[in-house]
Amino acid sequence: MRLTLTLTIVAIFISALLTAQAPALIPYQAVARDASGQALNNATINARFTILDGSATGGSVWQELQTVTTSELGLFTVQLGSSVALSNVNWANGSKFMQVEIDLGQGFVDMGTQQLMSVPYALYAGTSGSSTPGPAGPTGPQGLAGNGYSNGTATNQLMYWNGSAWVTLNPGSVGQVLTLCSNGLVWTTGGICPGSITTFNCAGATNQGTLIAGTAACGVSSTIAYTGGNGGAYSAQSIASTGVTGLTATLTAGTLASGAGSITYTITGTPSASGTASFGLSLGGQSCALTLTVNSTGGTGPLNITTALIPAGTFTMGSPTTEPQRDSDEVQHQVTLSAFRMSTYEITNAQYATFLNANAIGANGLYAAGAYPTQPLIINCAAVNGLNYTGSHWQPAAGKENFPVICVTWCGAAAFATYAGGRLPTEAEWEYACRAGTTTPFNTGNCLDYTQANYSWAAPYSDCSNANTNYPGQTQAVDSYAPNAFGLYNMHGNVWEWCSDWYGSYDTGAQTNPTGPSTGAIRVVRGGYFGYSAEYCRSALRFDIIPDWYSNVGFRLAFLP
Repeated sequence: MRLTLTLTIVAIFISALLTAQAPALIPYQAVARDASGQALNNATINARFTILDGSATGGSVWQELQTVTTSELGLFTVQLGSSVALSNVNWANGSKFMQVEIDLGQGFVDMGTQQLMSVPYALYAGTSGSSTPGPAGPTGPQGLAGNGYSNGTATNQLMYWNGSAWVTLNPGSVGQVLTLCSNGLVWTTGGICPGSITTFNCAGATNQGTLIAGTAACGVSSTIAYTGGNGGAYSAQSIASTGVTGLTATLTAGTLASGAGSITYTITGTPSASGTASFGLSLGGQSCALTLTVNSTGGTGPLNITTALIPAGTFTMGSPTTEPQRDSDEVQHQVTLSAFRMSTYEITNAQYATFLNANAIGANGLYAAGAYPTQPLIINCAAVNGLNYTGSHWQPAAGKENFPVICVTWCGAAAFATYAGGRLPTEAEWEYACRAGTTTPFNTGNCLDYTQANYSWAAPYSDCSNANTNYPGQTQAVDSYAPNAFGLYNMHGNVWEWCSDWYGSYDTGAQTNPTGPSTGAIRVVRGGYFGYSAEYCRSALRFDIIPDWYSNVGFRLAFLP
């Protein structure tokens, strides 16, 4: 179910005049598509083109903004260098990469980076020299016929001087480029040397388990996504914590994926105190800081979060094709989950206020010491039923302490989860917990009655009906209505609930403890809310929104069993 638009560039063709002079223009052509793969037809797009020096993460040496219009097939063509001259680019100084970014009104989004040339040197003269050609040289002798250089085992090899000796290089595969890496020239995909990556995202780490001061860590880990992997091995690591000491992040040696992937650090040891434990991590030439919260007490602590045990099991995720008003992204597939605990209720205004005030978070919602220092955790927008900033602290609206917190971004939900010693549930965990063993559209059966959930009673599901259509039109207390078979309240309606996953198409094969795509631009929410029809409250309904969205969105937590 779509709410925002994202773009991908699926075809790029770059050509440059490989002469002794730098090119005046570079033709560029691409097809713009949305996240579902459909071409963006007859669309006007702001595009930013940047030439990077030396690598896909190198410094900018040229940049140009252009407004492009796609054809009826989604194709657009531009001449790079039309408004910003290319003459200042030193083409003789190593390889060059082109980064493309797109803006549809919500800021520029990186669409990818590709190398502009296969051999990263000696293609262009450093200076132009005289425009008068010199006399022609003599014609060389005709060489012997052959099928390429051979050392007796492979033909069509390359031969180059590495500074001390001549080295042979076997042919690469279609689409690969020659890249100068630490061990010499290597055929690579996208100009990324084996063992290297382009991004390493500690801020988006998926954390498992709870850290408690003075208690040995058990079952605690952090899975961190990366992009730009190109194979190659990485070594085992053992990183000691700073801030709160006594912990170690351990990584087993392995091999990087080609493209996007993730690695998991196991956290061991006994934290010396409560607070924040930090680990300086490095992988494939990229570094980031992993931060984990160490709680002062076990259990749910001062937040008083009650939980229900969700047993391990296997279920069919998604909806059958016969389910009325289903969406195409609800493809059924088998999922097996380990046992976990889930908060019985949606996180309340009172609980979230405790977190905000304990960390001195002000009206702008920023938490400088947290994992998302530049992202607001909450928007001061909920005067009637949510939290309000008084000028010195956050407090719930009068009488609404036990109502679900709203106006919370994904980062705000994730930061609270870390503070509470838990995590956001995965999309699979959420649906499994919501269904509580049922296979019908709702855990209440084929209909969702006005006595069973807070939604727009004037819009019942399919052929169902409501005797009362005068629905509340606002949030209700988190213990309203009867719980499902697992003891969870308000899994249908009241507020949307954040999940940990990036939104993406399901992997339709059998899955065990799936966590969704490793990267993305939009997150998943589930459950519907008080202003939408019953259709949006179905157990299988998937809704995707940008991570900094906040309207009518709350959350609940998952914990180790």
